[in-house]
Amino acid sequence: MVNSPSKPQFCPWCGSPVPYEKHEHEPRYETLADQARARGEEPPPLPRRVEEILSGDSHVAACPGCRTVSHVIGHHASE
Repeated sequence: MVNSPSKPQFCPWCGSPVPYEKHEHEPRYETLADQARARGEEPPPLPRRVEEILSGDSHVAACPGCRTVSHVIGHHASE
């Protein structure tokens, strides 16, 4: 099995090498659940696998080639 890089290395838009930086974020499903609770609603629970897929490592970079800011979430395959 080949190990994947610890962070993205290329722009998803133009393919240029990009120096991504680690970026902390709150998964969107958590934000939506908090908003529902603030309205007095209880959101249905997500399956554990879905939560794992949506809460991967987050990286951000500005591409010098196409001048696009990219936010990438890396997902790890389960073993």
